Amino acid sequence: MPPLRSLGAAALLAALALPSGAQGRPTDGYHTTARLGATLDSIARSKPALVSVSVLATSPGRRPVHLVRLGADDKPAVLILAGAYGPQVSSSEVALRLVRDLARDPNAGTLLAQRTVYVVPRLNPDATEAFFGALRWERAGNDTRHDDDRDMADDEDGPDDLNGDGLITMMRVKAADGEWIADATDPALMRRADATKGERGVYRLLIEGRDDDRDGAYNEDAVGGTDLSKNFGHNFRFFSEHAGLHPFSAEETRAVAEFVSTHDQIAAVYVLGMQDNLLKPWEGRRVPGIGGNPQGTSAGGPFTASLPEDNPWFNAISADFKRLTRWSEGPASAAEIGDPLSWAYFHMGRFAFGSRVWWPGKAPADSTRRAPTPDPLVAERNDYRWLKANHPAGFVEWQTVTGFTIDGQPVEVGGFAPGATLNPPGRELDSLAARHGGFVRKLVESLPTVSAKAITVTEVGPRVYRIRATVVNDGFLPSNAAIGVRSRLPQRVRVEMTLGRDQQLSAGRRMQYVNALRGSGGSESFEWVVVAAPNSTVTLRVGSPHAGLSTQTITLRAR
Repeated sequence: MPPLRSLGAAALLAALALPSGAQGRPTDGYHTTARLGATLDSIARSKPALVSVSVLATSPGRRPVHLVRLGADDKPAVLILAGAYGPQVSSSEVALRLVRDLARDPNAGTLLAQRTVYVVPRLNPDATEAFFGALRWERAGNDTRHDDDRDMADDEDGPDDLNGDGLITMMRVKAADGEWIADATDPALMRRADATKGERGVYRLLIEGRDDDRDGAYNEDAVGGTDLSKNFGHNFRFFSEHAGLHPFSAEETRAVAEFVSTHDQIAAVYVLGMQDNLLKPWEGRRVPGIGGNPQGTSAGGPFTASLPEDNPWFNAISADFKRLTRWSEGPASAAEIGDPLSWAYFHMGRFAFGSRVWWPGKAPADSTRRAPTPDPLVAERNDYRWLKANHPAGFVEWQTVTGFTIDGQPVEVGGFAPGATLNPPGRELDSLAARHGGFVRKLVESLPTVSAKAITVTEVGPRVYRIRATVVNDGFLPSNAAIGVRSRLPQRVRVEMTLGRDQQLSAGRRMQYVNALRGSGGSESFEWVVVAAPNSTVTLRVGSPHAGLSTQTITLRAR
């Protein structure tokens, strides 16, 4: 890139610079939805030929759900989807920085001349705003009003800050019917009592707050309607908490579904969310369906496991992810229930990859406090010890609340700070995005690339010509996932021979489809016999929106 010499250029760089999040508040380095939109607009203004920003949907809280397009709108594409789960603000920040870094990259023009990247950086802006409020808490639902406790009142019993620290954590209170006990190794952690070991519960464990509507329940009807990370179509759970009335009942998720449905050029989806299949790739297998019938049929019901034919590609992309990000292990994937990752694969037929974005690292071993084996708190214990060593504010030690009791018992407040295990300090966001950025570039480069090669014309008689061609996929990924072949989504590769008015096809078919061409040189050969005048031409069109389109004019003469 040539050096920038003007004050205008300097101002532009300042606009593109994202705050590094130096030591300070937990929100430093993070963007409210308003600031997110302003930053995206600045990037688009700086690179109008490369970046465009539009509004995909508007949330119930009247906040925009942005859609960013990098590159042309008609090339094979990757869709990056982030911010479906509101408390995981880091996913939006990584997505924003991916946009910024691709726009800055002097080599991106070459890549994006042949490929498109779509980015939805924050699908659930309503829930995310709770991260920036004066009272910080983990809110998953959008602004749809909902009567969670069925008392004919909406959002009337939310959390309360009992200890005045500006955070909503947990509260514990001793109770005869309590199910929880303090862990013997790390007493700050709570675990359910194990009756099979003779353990008796001591505490009730509740979200911090009062019984505002005086119905005997605590914080059971807070602000927040639909959790968009549970509102997609695959394995949707009706009547599940915050899942929504039905699949795609939320305008935000419905907009994503409509966008993917109308953009056949999307070949792969990368979800920055709570589900992972990159550190531990999906293991496709045949699972008996309803009544023992095959899954993927009307009798056997929908697929619940990825198809074995797709295993090699999930394993290979997983290996790329681990190599480029230098991560080899991480937290377990959240359940695939109404989530965008499984929906993109099972319903839309795309190769879909998911990452947990960020998580606390591996805590140093502590020989003075040996955990039980097996350890029911293995994940929580690691997070607690890592936070205590690296980010102490990420865990609030238990403290008794003055002047507040439940059933006459004193109440203690404490636990993990909101978002502490999901969002790193702001100073780490740039390096975190760089890790994901290397993988995103590799994924974009891995898309299928289909064209016709080795075209030959043989004169087999007067005005009769045999045409042979080989359709080849030079990309890494197959032209269609096995699940896509089953669902017929997206379009299969089409091979179309177009003739002139005075030409006739005597053998072969004008239009044919290829179910799937494996990556790295997978091919299929085709043959036609055409009756036409010498030196006239026919047109061969090969490809699909998500695998690339190739058009060649063939002159009918002996070669």
